Amino acid sequence: MENKSSNPLGNMGGKQAFGFGLVAGFLVLCAIGFFILLGIMLNGGAIDSDKSSGKTGSEDVDGPKKFSECLDTDKYASAVNADMQLGSSLGVRGTPATFVNGYLMSGALPYDMAKQVIDALLAGEEPDFEFMKDDAGNLTKVDMPELKDVVWRGEKDAPITIVEFSDFECPYCARFVPTVEQVLANYGDDVRFTFRHFPLSFHQQAQKAAEAFECAKEQGKAFEMHDELFVLSEAGTMSVTNFKKAATQLGLK
Repeated sequence: MENKSSNPLGNMGGKQAFGFGLVAGFLVLCAIGFFILLGIMLNGGAIDSDKSSGKTGSEDVDGPKKFSECLDTDKYASAVNADMQLGSSLGVRGTPATFVNGYLMSGALPYDMAKQVIDALLAGEEPDFEFMKDDAGNLTKVDMPELKDVVWRGEKDAPITIVEFSDFECPYCARFVPTVEQVLANYGDDVRFTFRHFPLSFHQQAQKAAEAFECAKEQGKAFEMHDELFVLSEAGTMSVTNFKKAATQLGLK
């Protein structure tokens, strides 16, 4: 007696086996589709339209057209780099570095120290304080060159000129902002202040933040953007996307 094969397919004809294979393949595809659909439903019920169009959450959102074009094309990258070169030539090695009538005041000094420097200069004296001296015990004083495209806060003919080289991502620079604000509030017409760029290489967002400041300056809102950038810095939410959102909030074009 002939023994039957234990393989069911072995007992089928060629056409029957082919048909069985098609059915089995179809069922496998249906099962795969079911699990894909289940995964989509568990993750929110639908495929995200941004993902389906090739966009991701990390992509820049659209901001005001003119500002966004300025920022995206690196229009002011060279201007930021020029500030860095200037700062380096004046002896800036870290941030914040602030020159008060040419005297270098390093670090995020509190208002009381800044006041001592300003009061001494207004009295016609040299600010010969220990906190103003370098490691060798010397004061650093420079002849500040004429600044390009400068925007001043305060009177243009004020007897005290403050030039700060700073980095929007630097936490010490953020701490120095209240000192500057208090100086401007308390000294009125005796002080003028401007902000220059010195983005440190290890701060990933600092360069584009500096460019965002310049793009806002183009539309007459430099220091409004300055304030928004430091808010983002302190919140740890600096990004090109958020720079553009800030520009929208400021009403930039």
